[in-house]
Amino acid sequence: MARIAIIVLAVALWIYAIIDCARTSKDMMPGRLAKSVWLALTIVFPVVGSLVWLYFSFQNRHPEGLGESFIKFPGNPPKPSSGPVAPDDDPEFLAKLEAQLRFEEWERQQRGEGEDGETAQR
Repeated sequence: MARIAIIVLAVALWIYAIIDCARTSKDMMPGRLAKSVWLALTIVFPVVGSLVWLYFSFQNRHPEGLGESFIKFPGNPPKPSSGPVAPDDDPEFLAKLEAQLRFEEWERQQRGEGEDGETAQR
């Protein structure tokens, strides 16, 4: 039963690698090899070619690796993000909002309107 599971896993890996290689665009091919060469390696050497394809294509697609957020250990709380959480905590958003309010107030003054929106009598 274990032999069948290994064979099924190897065939599934081989089929996945062939489809993934065929669907990858030519400009995203890793290792400066042509798409046809990668397909030939994957087809001719089913297990080794598939593993090599998956390794190099992953390195090409994710040069920074998996990152710290991928690995979560119990007891390690997530690090707080360095950016603002809500719009009212974002200094850039607040500055834009304040500038917009000042501009609207300036427009009201230019039109001669009071605080409540009524036009001042001249």
